[in-house]
Amino acid sequence: MRASSSRHSDGIQMPATILAYDIETIAPQVADGSFPPWPTHQPVAIGFAEARHRGGGWSFDIEALVVAHGTNESDLIHAADTRMAKADTVTSFNGSQFDALVLRLSAQRARLWNLKALADHAAAHRYGGEHADLADLYSSYGRKVGLATICDQIGIPVKTDVGGADVAVLWDAGETERIRKYVMEDAVATLVLWFAWNASRAGDEALVTRPMAALARHIAATPDLAHLSAFLDCALMRWCRPRALHADIAAALERVTARLRREEDERAFATA
Repeated sequence: MRASSSRHSDGIQMPATILAYDIETIAPQVADGSFPPWPTHQPVAIGFAEARHRGGGWSFDIEALVVAHGTNESDLIHAADTRMAKADTVTSFNGSQFDALVLRLSAQRARLWNLKALADHAAAHRYGGEHADLADLYSSYGRKVGLATICDQIGIPVKTDVGGADVAVLWDAGETERIRKYVMEDAVATLVLWFAWNASRAGDEALVTRPMAALARHIAATPDLAHLSAFLDCALMRWCRPRALHADIAAALERVTARLRREEDERAFATA
């Protein structure tokens, strides 16, 4: 992963590219009905929500792949490696204990050895910061809870149609499009949760309000993302949008003030 960042108007360092991801899997059932051991899981879908911060603005790339219609498991693994190689920060929810491990083992099962970004991601030290696992960060490395539990408290929509327990049934029924939409929604929810975490950690609400408003504009302007419309009117978004406008005006004023100050200094230097 790259190690670049851009400086926020208040001096806080912001990663230039944040990649949130989530996988969905199928696995043989366990006799006692418990969750199957992670090595038995086969990834059937992966969702990506990528945010790029450039020049004070935000852009997004939201995508999901499902093993169907010409896409296979190797395509999912290659896509994860490619995107992780370009990201400054990779974030997930419990990815260090599940998603990353499943992807790494799946790569080996598929005899895919030349995936350095994925290998580095799966091997990231739990406390090192290379992988922003929000399940760990929100629990301060204590007892974890589910993604929906935290999102519900903050006002982030998640699992609005189906949940992870439904994936196997949907897969058997050939409902791959519902799986694709579901994994994409979870990836976006994870990205939004990272914005909330980052703003809280930095003590700066603009680090959640401004990217959230930009995300709303992106979703509203992209017909293929219509199934993500719940994010446009969620509690967190309603709180963020008016504050984002104020933050945008303040940032624009700061840029103009800085430019005028620079021009004045240049004129004073030229006449000295």
